Amino acid sequence: MDDDATTGVTADESLTLLCNPNADDGADATFSRVIQRIDNARESIEIHMFVWRNDNIGNEIGKAILRAAQRGVKVKIRKDRGAIMFERIEMNRKSFFHTKLPLMTRLKHAVFRPTFPKSFVRDDFGRELGEEVRNHPGVELEWVDHTHTKYYLFDEEFLITGSVNIEDRHRNYHDYMVEISGADLIRRFRERDARKASYNAERPIDFLVNHRHASPPAFEIKSQLMRFIAEAQHAIYVEMAYIGDPDISQRLIAAARHGVRVTVLFSRKANIGNDINYRALRELYECAEIRVHLSDKMLHSKLMLFDWKTAFLGSANISVFSMQKADELNISVHDRPVFLKAVNAEVKRRLAASERIESIRPLKEYSRILAAFQQLHQKLT
Repeated sequence: MDDDATTGVTADESLTLLCNPNADDGADATFSRVIQRIDNARESIEIHMFVWRNDNIGNEIGKAILRAAQRGVKVKIRKDRGAIMFERIEMNRKSFFHTKLPLMTRLKHAVFRPTFPKSFVRDDFGRELGEEVRNHPGVELEWVDHTHTKYYLFDEEFLITGSVNIEDRHRNYHDYMVEISGADLIRRFRERDARKASYNAERPIDFLVNHRHASPPAFEIKSQLMRFIAEAQHAIYVEMAYIGDPDISQRLIAAARHGVRVTVLFSRKANIGNDINYRALRELYECAEIRVHLSDKMLHSKLMLFDWKTAFLGSANISVFSMQKADELNISVHDRPVFLKAVNAEVKRRLAASERIESIRPLKEYSRILAAFQQLHQKLT
């Protein structure tokens, strides 16, 4: 066991929570560890990423990748194409790996831009570093669709995964990332990712994956999550950026009606999708006795706890997109007391800083204009 207050990590038998409860910067422990691992990599680095913004941290990680490639480390990057919408609409509106967008995508951006909160930040970051990284012979960049996974793999020894994108604004978010170390666990991840082994809930640490592009497509996260909810005896804690999958909502309602204490921590105002989020939240609140807390700080987390003894976290929201349409990576953890104690302590801190609400009705933020844009989006896609 290793508890290092200076770096904001808590380790428990090959599992490290990259979260510093005493820091205002919610992603410093993650970004610091990622850059450290990149600089220490000897042979290989793999990065699967949803958003990679051309901002300060995007460039810092890009510089570290370039240093690694220049000393002979083989780098493979799988980057989601659809996330360019968020890179180009929000914040500084710049992608680290700039690419020309198809006409239809540009039309979607024009349609959706008015629905996003105003967040523009002006800076001087150019495209030169991203071009240098992508054109280096030691770097392989692959564009993929509907991969929401966020992970880094170093030398087949260390895996860092969770819900943090590469962008500065995550420093102001609530998120969770974990580092998994050891050749045995990395081999297990490879087996699970390649669908060469079945998920085993008895393992203290195991991996669940959605593979949209597999043949046939495999969406296993939802089915296991439904089992976790059904098997909970006393308590379920939900800390989630985006919700709305109707089957999961109904399963949570059923659990609450059978006496399981369900607690939801949610953003008072998410960066996107407030109408879908609040519609699902209102359904939960009105159909069963569920405790709802709202955080003034944006929650980008994807965490659920069952009886405070099993953690389920990763890249997957409990939204239709994550559960049924996207590549995702989650882990389940039990029998790791130091890690679970750290997670529970952070949850307690976040709940203490939130507001428990007595009525969901005043929080509805639906917009007829937004609904019209969503209908248009469905037609375009």
